[in-house]
Amino acid sequence: MSILYTNFHPGNGGGHTTYLTYLFKGVLSQLNDIEVFLAAPKVSKLNKDLKKTYPDRVFDVDFPGKPKEIFSALFNAKKLREIIVNQRVDIVHVNGTPDHKVVMLCKWLYRLDFQIVRTKHDSFTMKKNWFANKLYGKYTDQMIVVSNYQFEKVITQRLHHKTVVIKNGIDLEYFQPREKSTELLKKFNINSDDLVFVSVAGTSLHKGWQFLVEAASRLEDSQRKKIKIILAGNIPSAKLVERYIERFRMQEQVFFTGYMRDVREVLSIGDVGFVLSIGVETISFACREMMAMGKPILVSDYAGLSENITNNQDGWIVKAGSVDETQRILQQITATDLSNFKDSVIQKATQNFGLEKFIRETTHIYLRVSI
Repeated sequence: MSILYTNFHPGNGGGHTTYLTYLFKGVLSQLNDIEVFLAAPKVSKLNKDLKKTYPDRVFDVDFPGKPKEIFSALFNAKKLREIIVNQRVDIVHVNGTPDHKVVMLCKWLYRLDFQIVRTKHDSFTMKKNWFANKLYGKYTDQMIVVSNYQFEKVITQRLHHKTVVIKNGIDLEYFQPREKSTELLKKFNINSDDLVFVSVAGTSLHKGWQFLVEAASRLEDSQRKKIKIILAGNIPSAKLVERYIERFRMQEQVFFTGYMRDVREVLSIGDVGFVLSIGVETISFACREMMAMGKPILVSDYAGLSENITNNQDGWIVKAGSVDETQRILQQITATDLSNFKDSVIQKATQNFGLEKFIRETTHIYLRVSI
């Protein structure tokens, strides 16, 4: 069997990149009877990273998805045809609407006989127009979603019969508890009695970090000064810093690290992880990575985030976008012994977040559609 993975993101791609890297390497290393290949933009992080080790398995393909880009779509559909024919591809596993469209065009235009598996990574409601009916009907043989929320709220009833929930797995050997980085503790001026909140989920506003900042700013000074909030990811603009940090007098409590390829050191200094998204999110790789490193998690109730934790056992759930509720839970956390939470969160990650189950369940889908 031969699998071709596709991804349309020209840049990092966030969770898409992590998802496909795990699948590509996992299927290739664990299953000798399955060949895997990748088609992705040449400039993408996913393409560059995998090409270093697997140059003969990674192909440069763009996935333009707008009507005005039809000629580029046709050109790239032809490139796809050559890959699919030459590598005898049985299944194309698409991961977004732009690549799904070009794969559909390739299959229709060249009358190729391969199956299409689609993973839906976002929480956007599916459209029900004529084109969507074609894309998800005739040109989707199996749908994968990564949260129960998507299955219940996002996928149409018509697609339930060919949709399965496979939650994201992570590398538990890579993400595991470690000693706090003394270098970073010193860099961020963190004292032994400080309570450190850390997130590697990104710094876009839809990730909701601003609600934690405002909630912390409302605490009495004695409590507020002991809160540190560390955010890994792109540094926001000066305008956003002024609006969400300086305005609340939190300059000495909030720190942005900038982009980090390896987030484990910054995670080591955290006492509590957080993902307070108000949009886009589904299950969150970042949430699971933080939990695997022994961090209880503060999450919003947006989409599938709450599926990661058991409330008040290995984390806490707050209403998405609610500063009042975040403040209430923050006060609860400051008065809580987190040692029991740490044991629970490690147990949860060990039992539920491993790559083996994730790869096994996804491979089962390939075998099902190839029959």
